[in-house]
Amino acid sequence: MSQFKSLYFLLLFMTVILIFPETVNAQDTHRIGLCVPITGSGADAGKREVIGAQVAVNEINAKGGIGGTKLEMIFADSGSKPHDAVNAVRKLAGDDKVLAIVGPHYSGVAESTFPLGNRIGIVQVAVASSKPGVAAANRPFAFRNTLTEDKIAVAVAKAVKKRHNPKRIALVVDIKDAVARAIGTKVFPGVLKKEGLTVINEKKPVTFQTGDAQFTAQITKLKALNPDAIGLGALGPDALNIITEARRQGMKQPFFGTAPLIEGNMPEKGGNAVVGTIAGSIWSSQLKDARSVSFIKSYKKLAKTLHPGKFTAKPDYYPVNSYDAVYMIVDAIKSKGIKPGTSDLAKKRIAVKDHFAAMSSFNGIASDGFNKVGDGKKNVHVFEIKDQAWKLIE
Repeated sequence: MSQFKSLYFLLLFMTVILIFPETVNAQDTHRIGLCVPITGSGADAGKREVIGAQVAVNEINAKGGIGGTKLEMIFADSGSKPHDAVNAVRKLAGDDKVLAIVGPHYSGVAESTFPLGNRIGIVQVAVASSKPGVAAANRPFAFRNTLTEDKIAVAVAKAVKKRHNPKRIALVVDIKDAVARAIGTKVFPGVLKKEGLTVINEKKPVTFQTGDAQFTAQITKLKALNPDAIGLGALGPDALNIITEARRQGMKQPFFGTAPLIEGNMPEKGGNAVVGTIAGSIWSSQLKDARSVSFIKSYKKLAKTLHPGKFTAKPDYYPVNSYDAVYMIVDAIKSKGIKPGTSDLAKKRIAVKDHFAAMSSFNGIASDGFNKVGDGKKNVHVFEIKDQAWKLIE
């Protein structure tokens, strides 16, 4: 397996070199880092984030770079694990001397790399972490170009109430994944109560762990509760298996969740079983504004080049966040007049941090800047699965 991963990594970046063959001296470029997983459990999402970030770099360099200076992106695989991600951040900041880092992905990983970033003095812009409080606990260099799940949950709860008017809601919770656990045990209970909805198993939710193969026992317990609707604190692939098993056991109640449900191609894989599932996110390929359409076109073209016939060309909100994060760093470089090269790097990194801290507005595809604790400011869209796709309903 390790040989396969090494071969994949080599082939991927040999391909990138062939597409972007120009080699430049570090002193002649603006060098940024990208730290996301292309191995481990988050590999699929990380690969999408690589493509999104590279689309931004390609666009910037095609227009002459930053004041005539090329933007160079150095990659390090976070491997989906805190230990690997910590080593990757150390490499990018120390060996590669990057100005700022796009990444990491997971909240559990960010809780390890963010403190390191503060000690080093380098900005990290997470593009998927959405567990409430992670950026706030790691000031001043930690930022997240994501929306915390509590804000998404409010929009989802309102949509579920309007669409189904459920009286009794049961929760199913992944007790292993940090974000899913927070959604199911902290976010949804509070949000649903504020909407006047009763959570019948708040103290004892139906639980599982990321990657469980069987959900028969969990659905048997859920069926006995006889709820009107089911809230999921789960990642997309597990949510797919849970809903499929529920339908197999004859349950017809609607399922709902937040942004993690949109990960994993649930509509295409779940078929009729997942129709009607509701989730919220900050962006979807279903949006038709001009910038989203342009991004999707560029993303698909690059995805097909990097992963011919083997990788989905359909983007989700992860690559959009990494795309916008690259442009946010470029905005800091321009606004602060940061010169290329690695000299005075500590001062340059502080300048990026100061610019981000004051970035109360930003005109990204799905990014409006940061709030006072370093979390992203974004709009929420609510989607429902229909015709094998997430369709916008609000």
